[in-house]
Amino acid sequence: MNIGFIGLGIMGKPMCANLLKSGYDVYISSSNDDTNDELSHHGATVLENHEAVVQKSEVIILMLPDSAEVQEVIVESGLHKKFNPGTPVIDMSSINPETSMEVSEVLNAHGHQYIDAPVSGGEEKAVEGTLSIMAGGDEETIGKVMPILECMGAGIVHTGPVGSGNAVKLVNQVIVANNIAALSEGLALAEALNLDLETVYDAISGGLAGSAVMDTKFPKMAAGKYDPGFKMKLHVKDLNNAFGSVDEDVIERLPITRQTKAMMTELMDDPDVQEEDHSALYRHYDKGC
Repeated sequence: MNIGFIGLGIMGKPMCANLLKSGYDVYISSSNDDTNDELSHHGATVLENHEAVVQKSEVIILMLPDSAEVQEVIVESGLHKKFNPGTPVIDMSSINPETSMEVSEVLNAHGHQYIDAPVSGGEEKAVEGTLSIMAGGDEETIGKVMPILECMGAGIVHTGPVGSGNAVKLVNQVIVANNIAALSEGLALAEALNLDLETVYDAISGGLAGSAVMDTKFPKMAAGKYDPGFKMKLHVKDLNNAFGSVDEDVIERLPITRQTKAMMTELMDDPDVQEEDHSALYRHYDKGC
């Protein structure tokens, strides 16, 4: 089966590599020459542009940074009119649920199928092929592309109709953000008590305080090195989408998330922090705010 993969950043590149390792023929056209070179060594076919990619593809995967880019790349550009007849589109971007439904409507009108299938797990699980995938769409389309999803994820859940995948992802992002904040406060307390951070981690990571967030983000916080597995600016985008998807009275009932979002937003006044891992939230505590 020929797969076109559009969006080959921190997450998309290893996801694409796992499809190639599983024997799929994958067509790409990244603006980053190094990405094209790396994936071509894994067996990807590099083409001149996205139009050439979709014309070669039986299935298209999207892994784009935000709602506006999905709309721009697929709909506003007219790229969807170049798809082969009846092409399933797996949109793994983390976007607004409303955008998922809008894009689905456009594609359905042209005879294509669409599922929103955002992921969780960060770069590490993208490399391992063990992402959690939240898939919204009809059962027939999800069943058709399930073998593809299984190359990239270990936990794949059909969440409901189109849009529900990204709605569940917003819930995920609220919980992850607040977990990072809680971990940051624990580390700040440990430092104030003059405790060795590695010893603290060894002591508590196997108990109720332990979590995937602790395992993946503690080393970055302890070292003060925030190479991105998931960028701060993208997490704030997701929190903005979450708040934009509900009424004001719901937002008022989320005081912890409001505070976490405010801290992240403040830190992003520094353009460098925008590109750092979301665990750089610890900078708020590390600087004694």
